[in-house]
Amino acid sequence: MADDVRILITGNSGSGKTWLGERLSERLTVPLVRLDDVYWQDAYGGKERDKQVVFDEVAERATEGSWVMEGVYGWLLPAALPRATEFIFLDLPLDECLDNVRRRGGQGAEDEAFAALLAWAAEYPNRQNANSRQAHQRIWDGFGGAKRILRSRAELDENVLQR
Repeated sequence: MADDVRILITGNSGSGKTWLGERLSERLTVPLVRLDDVYWQDAYGGKERDKQVVFDEVAERATEGSWVMEGVYGWLLPAALPRATEFIFLDLPLDECLDNVRRRGGQGAEDEAFAALLAWAAEYPNRQNANSRQAHQRIWDGFGGAKRILRSRAELDENVLQR
């Protein structure tokens, strides 16, 4: 297992957070924490868990040695940021993110839930909450540790190969 590796990844739905997280986790032999798995009681679009309980659980997991953690939830990032050794912001073009969501499909979600996910991802640049591009940029700007913005699939691939 790698020493002191705690990588936090954020970005829009379809930007490649899970893809990058899985590869870094495998390559560095550290656990992967998917914030979707922590936040949702059921599968995608299922029942949300209590936000304070989720925040506390993420903060606790952040203390558990090395990890890669990925998710879109800007309100959850502060639970892990104090322990993160690196912060990666995936800032891919919106059309590429939407194409990736379409290609990936609903992952077992109902058609209505998948349509809602696609619409939600499309709102990312203009959304006015903690899960927006602007919020992710502000969090990234304020992070004092090692950090990267990746803006293309080629940069994601290169990031994995550099490890």
